[in-house]
Amino acid sequence: MTPFPAATATPVSAARTAPRTVAECRIWSLPPLPRPSSWFHLLDSTELLRTSSFAHELDLARFVTGRVLARTALARLLGTGPQAIRLRTRCPGCGGPHGKPQAVGLAEGWQLSISHSGRLVAVAVALDTPLGLDVERYEPWPGPGLQPEYELVLTAAERAAVERLPPERRTRACLTYWVRKEAVLKATGEGLDVPMTDFTLSGPEQPPALLGWHGPAPDRPVPAIADVELEEGYRAAVAALDVRSVRPTVRSGTELLPGTGAELLVNSRRFPGS
Repeated sequence: MTPFPAATATPVSAARTAPRTVAECRIWSLPPLPRPSSWFHLLDSTELLRTSSFAHELDLARFVTGRVLARTALARLLGTGPQAIRLRTRCPGCGGPHGKPQAVGLAEGWQLSISHSGRLVAVAVALDTPLGLDVERYEPWPGPGLQPEYELVLTAAERAAVERLPPERRTRACLTYWVRKEAVLKATGEGLDVPMTDFTLSGPEQPPALLGWHGPAPDRPVPAIADVELEEGYRAAVAALDVRSVRPTVRSGTELLPGTGAELLVNSRRFPGS
């Protein structure tokens, strides 16, 4: 069992205050944890049941890492231990134990979002502000034109903005749209149940902003969006509701999990192209 440092941080109150214009969002990231079963003591019974469904070690490691990061981050902010943090996951559509986790009990009032791609896992946490985080690994596209999956992502205006760029910058531009849009849908709680073409964002090389929703229900939330700098080779964005702007602060997850740095470096080399 990895020991945790004594909780010395002053707990941050989760009481509702006056409406804010800026959401402070804390983000921690790190590679998937090695030997994920050694962290099972921090998972609840529902999460432990889910661990048996993963066919690949990397998928299991990313799931466990996300839950451990979320618990240790909230514990640090509340001045307690990670065993005291409870997370509940319930799909709003089918009621199943999957989807966006919610903090309950001692940590109620805090909002979180977990994302992973390749060999990187990240968790975003904010006080009393629904938010969504998305991380995606950049992969060059060797074919002509845009990758086919972006037909399901880009509106006509967004596609035109991408095609105005030099060809060598288009794949990264598309990925920028992707992470910003998925962050928005995670913040609203809808996920990919809502088509990404139902709303238009500002250009990929402009400050991120939601320009408008389309379709029969245009009166929708307009989240604040910010790009997030994580590791080289990745794109990330965070979105937050009920505020005018979101200000992310990124830290290494090794601050929360002492003694894991060397193991994480070795583990990240095991999955270099994942």
